[in-house]
Amino acid sequence: MLNTGHTQIKLSQYRCLYDLIIPKDNFLRKIKENIDFSFVNPLLEKSYCKYYGRPATEPELMFKLLFLKRMYDLSDVELIERASVDMSFKYFLDLDPEDKLVDDSLLTKFRRSRINSEEILEEMLTETVRQAIEKRLIKSNSIIVDATHTKSKGNSETPTQMLRRLTKELRKKIYASKPELASQFPEKPSDTATLEIEITYAKELVNVLEKNITQNDNIKLQNKFNQVKDLLKNDKIKEIQSVVDEDAKLGYKSETNSFFGYKNHIAMTEDRIITAIEITSGEAPDGKYLKNLIEKSKKNGIEVAEVLGDKAYAGKENLEYAKEEAIKIISRMNPVISNGNRTGDDGFEYIKDADMVKCPMGHLCIRKSRTGKKNGTTKNQAMKYYFDIEKCKECKLMGQCYKKNAKSKTYSISILSDTHKEQKEFEETEYFKERIKQRYMIEAKNAELKQAHGLDKCKYLGLSGMRMQTYFTVFVGNIKRIMRLMELKMVSSSMFFYNLRYLYV
Repeated sequence: MLNTGHTQIKLSQYRCLYDLIIPKDNFLRKIKENIDFSFVNPLLEKSYCKYYGRPATEPELMFKLLFLKRMYDLSDVELIERASVDMSFKYFLDLDPEDKLVDDSLLTKFRRSRINSEEILEEMLTETVRQAIEKRLIKSNSIIVDATHTKSKGNSETPTQMLRRLTKELRKKIYASKPELASQFPEKPSDTATLEIEITYAKELVNVLEKNITQNDNIKLQNKFNQVKDLLKNDKIKEIQSVVDEDAKLGYKSETNSFFGYKNHIAMTEDRIITAIEITSGEAPDGKYLKNLIEKSKKNGIEVAEVLGDKAYAGKENLEYAKEEAIKIISRMNPVISNGNRTGDDGFEYIKDADMVKCPMGHLCIRKSRTGKKNGTTKNQAMKYYFDIEKCKECKLMGQCYKKNAKSKTYSISILSDTHKEQKEFEETEYFKERIKQRYMIEAKNAELKQAHGLDKCKYLGLSGMRMQTYFTVFVGNIKRIMRLMELKMVSSSMFFYNLRYLYV
């Protein structure tokens, strides 16, 4: 039950210690004096029973504890231990020096039952943007977008590895608690068995055990049996990449550099206030979430006139959406698009006069055709050029340019749509070249969130856990930035009045 009545005034004889111990420039003191956390209790009121149950710990206190947890990248136990002895923590939490802290297990309950809604987490972000706007700290009408990866708490496995490991663990538990069932086991597959063979074996094993495992058996045995049984339903085993973290997926930072986990898609103003977040599994494409980031930023009170991003955001759909919304996309197109799907120094040349393509050995193509839909929404049309394979068969580049026994040799060049042509022309302007230099700011912000606040690795399991961690980390990042902008504003005002003073002397 949440106490919605008047807060009892606490009079502690030790309260004066805060003024003696905590300096005026202490960062947590400055946050407490300048940032309003009063939005928390009304926001979470619906998560509590209004009339029944024991009085709950104040949501604002729990929220501030989670703020400190992400601020200093602490575990629940470390957080409570430090908050019990650190006077700046207790002052920030609005506790008296002699007050005791809650048990660390309450933090888990608070996360799972009070703030597990995306709507609540989104409201947290909105609140930081609102306070920044109220303090007149956001002056930019541009947002910078990027996606950064976070590694999962679990490890990636192939379905075959996963099923083989789980059935092995299940057999071990049978040997330990019900060894008499071992004689009924089906024949174990070889180490080189395919996934289908492993699935068939696992199903046979489950069928044997299902008749013999009862409610009175070892709880760990029952859990392992149910885990294997659940993965075999509807071929679920083929869809996940980890039984520890089923929502995580394999993603790629480059052709050779992969990660297993999640992606945090972020939009940030040039004032370095984050205005929108989307959290997905690791394989999700970056550009797909641009529209959502823009719409969320607008909803949070940001006037978006420009978007700065890498080449992932210059897709045709994004360019057309931005054009409808009168938004400039400061993002270079993928060379595959802007160069007509040509790799540059591949030896093939377009002969303008003949309107044909010449191969590296100097042979001109024999015909051409246009492929693709004229008004395709995602893919451009392409011009496909055909070469005489009789010449290719005798060419010294056979095996490199032309594969032996291939029925044809073609070379394609994408045809830029009007949308892409406009963007390519925009890329050549001085304005674009100057503005694109500002994109680095979001890279620095991502590094801060990862290195200082632990966003490099997920602390919880599942997409909901990743979402909670990201939102709280961004909340901390925004509060820190608000405090920095307030300091800069104060210094700027002081310098202005200092110069004004001497102007009239």
